[in-house]
Amino acid sequence: MRDLAAALEPLFGPTDVPSRHRTRAKLEGSPAQIVAGRRPTPIVVAQNLRLQVEEWRLAEYAGASDTSRELLQHWFGQDHELIGDDGHVYPFSYYFCQREAIETLIYLQECRAIRTVSGLTAEFGGAGSERAALGISPEEDAWCRYAFKIATGAGKTKVMALAIVWSYFHALREYGSALAQDFVIVAPGVTVFERLKEDFRPSMGGRSIFDRDPLIPSSWLADWNVDVVLQDEPSGVGTGGTLYLTNIHRLYDPKRRNKAPDADAYDWMGPAVARGRSQDLGEALRERITAHKRLMVLNDEAHHLWDPGSESRLQPLAAVTRRMAKKWQESTNVCHGG
Repeated sequence: MRDLAAALEPLFGPTDVPSRHRTRAKLEGSPAQIVAGRRPTPIVVAQNLRLQVEEWRLAEYAGASDTSRELLQHWFGQDHELIGDDGHVYPFSYYFCQREAIETLIYLQECRAIRTVSGLTAEFGGAGSERAALGISPEEDAWCRYAFKIATGAGKTKVMALAIVWSYFHALREYGSALAQDFVIVAPGVTVFERLKEDFRPSMGGRSIFDRDPLIPSSWLADWNVDVVLQDEPSGVGTGGTLYLTNIHRLYDPKRRNKAPDADAYDWMGPAVARGRSQDLGEALRERITAHKRLMVLNDEAHHLWDPGSESRLQPLAAVTRRMAKKWQESTNVCHGG
């Protein structure tokens, strides 16, 4: 039992930079060896990118905008306290995996201006990376897309909130910023949608994640103006940004939905909804989303999309982005993806 307990003992805290890892023992039956340094990942792009982000962190975020550096310092360079539901005050720090995720996003987007799959591959893909980048199709490079792998329970929602706050204030404070002040969070199903709703638009007047967590410096609070709109709500006229929270099934074209030929109601992935109302709500949501000039789309639990059979689940997002591109090209002949 002692050996088992030792094998499960953490080697560093959740807020610490990973400094040690275990490897299989050379002798059968011997305990695992503890090796100094972070466990390398077999994903070459991620491994090379980690090293450069670490150097950037140690250089105190050289090359980042004032907005980005102030936010990074606020989030990770200061002590924070949160008031719990029981009224007590607790110390708070972001986990290292959350910190590294938002640092990587800022580093790639702002400091390196790498916004395509081919660009990521060519820069961080290691041996043969340039040849590999040439094999990436224009469709894969059409939109700026990043994926972050974070363990279950490690706080993906907090990373999304960090990204939203960064993008919003960068667009507000940095001249010529191409970032968005409007956002869409896409849940993979009803259960996750309800959980996210309690984070971003709690029922019974509770505090949202933007109020609970130390996301926004106190001197910036007066400039924070983002309305959270749930998928079936009408969108009011706002003077700031908008955050749409939706189940991915709301983005499907109704013609693609699986339903009985003469059904009057859908019961697909949730409570039954009248067919006409479902189509009207989905169409209205897509119209509202695609009306924005710049948009950040955050796909929660994107690991559901890794396999070849997931193509059908990507269709709603692809349809929305194509629709946005068409509208923007008609109005400005310029298309920005985010």
